[in-house]
Amino acid sequence: MMILPSRAALVAAMSAMASVLLLTGCASNDEPAPAVPASVIHTVPTDLCDRIDYTIANPAFREAMPIPPKDLDRGPDFRCAQGFFGGDGYAGGFVTARVQTFGSRDEARTGFERSAPASTAQPFEGGSDIVADAVRYQNVSEEDTKVEVLDANVIVEVRLTAPNPVSDEQAPQLPPASVKIAIQTLELIRSS
Repeated sequence: MMILPSRAALVAAMSAMASVLLLTGCASNDEPAPAVPASVIHTVPTDLCDRIDYTIANPAFREAMPIPPKDLDRGPDFRCAQGFFGGDGYAGGFVTARVQTFGSRDEARTGFERSAPASTAQPFEGGSDIVADAVRYQNVSEEDTKVEVLDANVIVEVRLTAPNPVSDEQAPQLPPASVKIAIQTLELIRSS
């Protein structure tokens, strides 16, 4: 004896299959899903520059200068800079974090797309740890790396720059340090 499912069971099963197909169709879209819900608008803490842990860049630059980081631009955009000493065969340099805020996600995306420089072909080491709407990587030179991140209504740019040539040992340390500072800066913004 064969038991046939009820009409309600068939409708529920077909509805579940349609949901899976719909979700599968969305997942194959070329546009990445937002890292944060569409309703989220970030505000940047006014003490952002003081809260960034610049020692994360110590593998790329040996030691931060004892002067506090400079807050070169305060709200709604921020530009923070910290100097580093040279030593032990490493050139000194600077970590700069710049944050631009926009009134909406669409305005931020437009700003991100308009500022598009040439990106390196590969993400920097650790770059896959950045979960955001879009990420760009740029090796400006062997002494200068930049990570740009679009997240909701903000664009975060982190740049590590050495004004003097860097050693073969130091050069590969700049890109992953850029990524780590970008991740920390995003976390500070998201938690405010």
